[in-house]
Amino acid sequence: MPSVLRQLAACLVASSLCTTASMLPATAKDFGPSEVAAKENGFEIFNAVHSALRQWGSSLNHNGLSLFLATVPKGVLLYHGTHTTELPPGPEWLAFETEHAENFARPWRRPGGLRPTPPEGRMFDQHMHGLHGRLVVDNEESIPLGPNETVHGNLHIYRVTKPLRLLYIDGMGAGKCSLGTLDTQDLLLRGIRDHSPMGEFERAADLCAIAKEWELQGVIRMEAGFEIIKCDFSDSMELVSANQRPDFSNPGNTGYPEVQLLEYIRAVSQRYYGIGASRVAVDYSSMVSAMFYPVNLTNPDSQRPDLPRLVSATDKQLEVIRSRVAEVVNERFDGTHTNTIDWQGVTDMIVARYSERLKYMAEEIDTLVMFQGEVNNLINLHIEYARNDDDTLKLAVGRCTKYHTASIAPESPEDRLILAGIESVTSNICSTLFHVRELIVVDPDADSGSLVAAREAIQDLVNRLKWVEWRNCPKCGYDEVCFVAMWPMGDEESHYHPACRNSSAIATGLGFGSYWGPNDWPPPRKPDDNNTNGDGHRDL
Repeated sequence: MPSVLRQLAACLVASSLCTTASMLPATAKDFGPSEVAAKENGFEIFNAVHSALRQWGSSLNHNGLSLFLATVPKGVLLYHGTHTTELPPGPEWLAFETEHAENFARPWRRPGGLRPTPPEGRMFDQHMHGLHGRLVVDNEESIPLGPNETVHGNLHIYRVTKPLRLLYIDGMGAGKCSLGTLDTQDLLLRGIRDHSPMGEFERAADLCAIAKEWELQGVIRMEAGFEIIKCDFSDSMELVSANQRPDFSNPGNTGYPEVQLLEYIRAVSQRYYGIGASRVAVDYSSMVSAMFYPVNLTNPDSQRPDLPRLVSATDKQLEVIRSRVAEVVNERFDGTHTNTIDWQGVTDMIVARYSERLKYMAEEIDTLVMFQGEVNNLINLHIEYARNDDDTLKLAVGRCTKYHTASIAPESPEDRLILAGIESVTSNICSTLFHVRELIVVDPDADSGSLVAAREAIQDLVNRLKWVEWRNCPKCGYDEVCFVAMWPMGDEESHYHPACRNSSAIATGLGFGSYWGPNDWPPPRKPDDNNTNGDGHRDL
């Protein structure tokens, strides 16, 4: 094997990183962002950018650790389900899909029962009735209902009148569970380590206080559907309509319970690969991620090493990251850094070029000549065949690594960190492909054993990349939806092996007793701040 290939292979084995980007200066004396950390977390950074504001990847990689600025343009329609026709008096939730909001706009009735004090008392009884609209009282302060009084559901439609400036919290940020989906909000933004996952109104109030400080109008998060926590409904929106929904006995409700769940999931599934219609613009160059920092992201739960957590980060470390988010918000809005790079488009191009070919080589090719052809097809354009020495191959690997990023001129510090993360991934891809080329193309004695070694190298690469496209479903029937676990729905099977499911099959995975675990919140361990390494539902 030529020495350059031996060096590349050794680099892959030692650290999975082969880039030449320089280290950024730290933003604090002892702790700050660095390209070294970005390279070490390159695969995760790549996947976070690739899945930003996409339901599919954000459901599979649900413990998000990144924040972005996002804007909802003028004219976009947003939806709110509630028990009244009046504007919410404080922070409340908006949906992007009518089916999402309709879940919170259903009528309910308890003859002689209690009406919960709105809105804190509203919570879906997921255990008993799925998403069919039964509400339970979760508040001791209640108003008696008359013997046959009914509270009607209402669907509000709002039009954005001025662009909404928002903070996007990636992953399953609206997932109220103890798996780590709330780490960015509760630990990083709010500075709270032992808060209940269901304390949504307190959480919304805290997030809106931060938004006000940063001159934002709310946040975007995701559960089974994307939502906005809008801090003031009278700001930059107008109410288009507030229409009462059909009661249970109304002909308009006929057949609704039978199809509601399937059609809700169908609507959400249509946002698997984008929220659609330019309804949200993400400023990818504003990305601030814990993965840019030398912080311990290990999950204390040894049973889930795949889920990164912030519980081992010190308060001082979290404050440094939070301060950088505030700085970026100010910089992006005061004109210091205005250009944004479509980093998600870059990751899309890389995934489109390699995903199917890598899977084909890893799982299906069983002849040496076909494997040789696929490898040559992918990397021939980077090789100068007039020369054949180590320097030539090293240059070829470098051209391959920067093939999709060579024309990009990073402007902000975050751009350089994202670039470092992405190029650590392409370096891994290219180094592996050139290593495979050496095994089965350059070696004149390549045989079936060489083919096995080449396939194993590609399989190892696929395992490290963890691209979410590889877990997608084949085309489903019209009465089915490709179903992945999305809080609060989904069993373990639907997380690890998403598949086409019909309405009754989806219903079996509802509730907190499935993939998302019990509704508890054990206080995580608080690390020593001197250790700089840092070892109830609502309207919508």
